[in-house]
Amino acid sequence: MGRVKSKFPTGNIVIKNKKPNKEGKVALYLCYNINTTPVTITTDIFVKPDDWDSKTQTVKSKNPAAVRLNNQLKLQREKVDEQIMAYEGHLTADIVRKMLKGEFAQQNDPKKIDFIQYATEYNQQRYDLEKLSYSTYYNGDRYIKKFQRFLSEQTGEGIIYLTDLTIDLIEKYKTYCIKRGNTKEGINKMLTPLIKAAMYATDNDLLSAKVSAQIKQSYFDLKERQYRSEVEDSEVRYLTEEQMQQFVDLYSKVKFNRTREIMDMFLFAFHACGLRVSDIVTLEWSHIDWEQHELSKNLVKGKVPHTIPLTDAAMDILKRWQEKNLNKRFVFSLLDSTFDTSDAALLDKKIKSKNRILQTSLNEVGNKIGLPFNLTMHLARH
Repeated sequence: MGRVKSKFPTGNIVIKNKKPNKEGKVALYLCYNINTTPVTITTDIFVKPDDWDSKTQTVKSKNPAAVRLNNQLKLQREKVDEQIMAYEGHLTADIVRKMLKGEFAQQNDPKKIDFIQYATEYNQQRYDLEKLSYSTYYNGDRYIKKFQRFLSEQTGEGIIYLTDLTIDLIEKYKTYCIKRGNTKEGINKMLTPLIKAAMYATDNDLLSAKVSAQIKQSYFDLKERQYRSEVEDSEVRYLTEEQMQQFVDLYSKVKFNRTREIMDMFLFAFHACGLRVSDIVTLEWSHIDWEQHELSKNLVKGKVPHTIPLTDAAMDILKRWQEKNLNKRFVFSLLDSTFDTSDAALLDKKIKSKNRILQTSLNEVGNKIGLPFNLTMHLARH
């Protein structure tokens, strides 16, 4: 069944950036809201803010070019609206984005959909709805492209229609991956975005339930690897009280102030219920409740709000950093105060970069106190 046509999203003409350019004009954008995800593109039309009527979404008549500009805006919006109304499949933000860019080609039969494209768009949709972290989304996209390369080598074409998707093909892909040295655990990860897309296709009546059920069962059975003996459990790394005291004793003796600052971050994570590196990097002063001795923030992993009690030691560290006055926004000044944390791709790169720096420094500290293993931020969680 197609979508109910009376409920299709319509475009809005909006001003996104209210700061005028050198000519005193602002850009007009065509915007659609798809499942709470905004999709926008510039119309390449610029007007003075006073010449724009936001209620009617038209250029005011006092602008000499009002008639021409309004006709251009109308044509741009109607072109996309018509494509949306004609589309019979599951409408996603990625599809509308392609419509806005003029890259979308309607398929006559919704059941003749390229599975690679479908899986890619569904992976994007889950990320847009904040159901995936950036790393999971990025890896999922890579895994889908790897499956596409497999198809190209097998058939000479990097596409396969949903109706041609079979469990036999998935099993051949698993064998293909094994021959290339991938582990069973790794292959299971590669299968995940494909399986998710197949199940979603069934939910939308595009793939038989029997086929998607078979594909869902194609994961390698790793139960034998999930068992951990008492010997293996004893290898879990953590700092003993004596080792932690050695760490604290070294604090005032280290040569470089930056090393001491990184030790502060480790100690704060330890005293803040094992805060992750990603949350140390993104911790803001606004997250701190000085009276209640708590921090409240949306944790980067899971993107869910948490309130964490802070010990006196954690509060002392915060006071030291407050006195440093290094950054008006981020506590440990690991990001510039103007950094846009909504840019998931850039944030992911920054976190990984900062993590490498922290781990290198902590490893040196661990060597100085004679730890028999590498000292990492993760140990602050144990």
